[in-house]
Amino acid sequence: MPKCEDGQVELPSQTLCQATRAPCTIVERERGWPDFLKCTPDRFPEGCPNEVQNIKFNSSGQCEAPLVRTDNPKSWYEDVEGCGIQCQNPLFTEKEHREMHVYIAAFSSVTIFCTFFTLATFVADWRNSNRYPAVILFYVNACFFVGSIGWLAQFMDGARDEIVCRADGTMRLGEPTSNETLSCVIIFVIVYYSLMSGVIWFVMLTYAWHTSFKALGTTYQPLLGKTSYFHLITWSIPFVLTVAILAVAQVDGDSVSGICFVGYKNYRYRAGFVLAPIGLVLIVGGYFLIQGVMTLFSIKSNHPGLLSEKAASKINETMLRLGIFGFLAFGFVFITFGCHFYDFFNQAEWERSFREYVLCEANVTIATQTNKPIPECEIKNRPSLLVEKINLFAMFGTGISMSTWVWTKATLLIWKRTWCRLTGQSDDQPKRIKKSKMIAKAFSKRKELLRDPGRELSFSMHTVSHDGPVAGLAFDINEPSADVSSAWAQHVTKMVARRGAILPQDVSVTPVATPVPPEERANLWVVEADVSPELQKRSRKKKRRKKKKDEVCPGPEHHAGGSVDPPPSSSAVPRLPRLPLQPCGVAGGPWDGRSPRAIVPHLISNPFCPESGTPEDEESPGPSGGCWQTWGRRAGLAPIHSRTNLVDAELLDADSDF
Repeated sequence: MPKCEDGQVELPSQTLCQATRAPCTIVERERGWPDFLKCTPDRFPEGCPNEVQNIKFNSSGQCEAPLVRTDNPKSWYEDVEGCGIQCQNPLFTEKEHREMHVYIAAFSSVTIFCTFFTLATFVADWRNSNRYPAVILFYVNACFFVGSIGWLAQFMDGARDEIVCRADGTMRLGEPTSNETLSCVIIFVIVYYSLMSGVIWFVMLTYAWHTSFKALGTTYQPLLGKTSYFHLITWSIPFVLTVAILAVAQVDGDSVSGICFVGYKNYRYRAGFVLAPIGLVLIVGGYFLIQGVMTLFSIKSNHPGLLSEKAASKINETMLRLGIFGFLAFGFVFITFGCHFYDFFNQAEWERSFREYVLCEANVTIATQTNKPIPECEIKNRPSLLVEKINLFAMFGTGISMSTWVWTKATLLIWKRTWCRLTGQSDDQPKRIKKSKMIAKAFSKRKELLRDPGRELSFSMHTVSHDGPVAGLAFDINEPSADVSSAWAQHVTKMVARRGAILPQDVSVTPVATPVPPEERANLWVVEADVSPELQKRSRKKKRRKKKKDEVCPGPEHHAGGSVDPPPSSSAVPRLPRLPLQPCGVAGGPWDGRSPRAIVPHLISNPFCPESGTPEDEESPGPSGGCWQTWGRRAGLAPIHSRTNLVDAELLDADSDF
């Protein structure tokens, strides 16, 4: 009441009236001031002393819920000095908070488990898994794994309040600030940086698929020298975006999600720093993904004769998986865009409803003191909890879908081998090997053989590499559909030794210079192969059929001295001759009755025609002996150097069993 003294009333000053209205600007904007607070000059004269304002009261004012008292001007609610919004989001009830926290805990746990399993699978077989483009999935899953840790950090004791709340109990807005802890900023960096890195790695993955599929069937390696640029782009762009967000101080806390993120308060920053990069990723990554699928479809449709049965099957499987993966990726991104647009279009209405709710709660106090009817206050328009759940499902679902690429049979075999290695058990699972890899391995040892021609070389199919955990990303269009045959495995060293591949070819020395005694054959090269019983049976049948065929170049039935024709060659390739053996190494053959002096000059002069040109043949009755002729690309070539120490003297043409 105004001071009354000597029959006069001391009117309050104009300054006091203005000071009274200053903390409650929201009343003037929303409802207007009552008559007694309009600060008219007749009631509040100017120039009067303002002694009342210096009076100290034994009680202070309070803020009505959902506002709380704070002395930090950055925490004040708009037009309400000294009061800020409580840390727990008033747009959601306490029950909805608990429901959302359980939802986040469940999906983030599933995501972190799936991504960790993927990372562990890659690490368990890193030697074979560290290959592009498959290894890009390792980095994608690593990003979502780290991001899931950021989401689960709120479930530590007292961590959620530390992350999303300030020390005065208000909601964190406009972080970072100098007088608050860095827990909010740290969680934001973990979640946002890992999310942006993961989506950019998705673009690199689709680009790598596109270029790799285009190079199928060629020796060109499109990713050679480009992988370092992948890392440079993928790690630097999210870093720049993160620093920019921190520079403009637009990191806000949210008690519903339990993390700090960009643009919870100002949706324009969320659109610029979240939706714009994700939309660009969707366009670029979708283009490369569609081009990759079209490339595989073109290979399958236009070149069916070049594809083996297994390669064609892998192409079909890869196209199916890429189609499902692309559908999920596009679907999750569209869901994310839809949820964010829902927030953007309704945020103004939600804020208006909340403002009316704050005014209603302020009138409750006045009505209580003046014995007037107490109004019922509620927030009429609130965000849907279901939309928030769908948005989080899209994010966690993306991480889970990235981990599904290792849900293959190859992953089971990797963990089986890892378990056997850890427990010291033997792994009897046969390993398949590509023929090109076996040849390359033999060829890589040519220098060792040059220094020591008698060196024993062993090529075991158990020591070769195997497929990585990612399905459908490593295949050749000419990949065989069956295991390596025993005939091919036995002749791999001879094939590598042809034409001076291992040792320099010396045309001046004939194959007879260093004959191989039978007792030394056990020390020659060994090719170990896991051949199935079915292939062995098929090989025996093939040999029996070849024995029934006529010889390639039949000679005279009888020679002088009662000699008979040599037995037909056991080689599966009759186009090239069997090199002659020493008399002491073969019994019962056509060379038994001949002297070494007659045989050696003849072989040196004509090593590929052992049945012609000798004195014995000239005197023998009957038709002249036949000569094995070398046809095809072997015709006219010099003999192979004898130091190659072939297991058998027969030569295989490039178009024979391999």
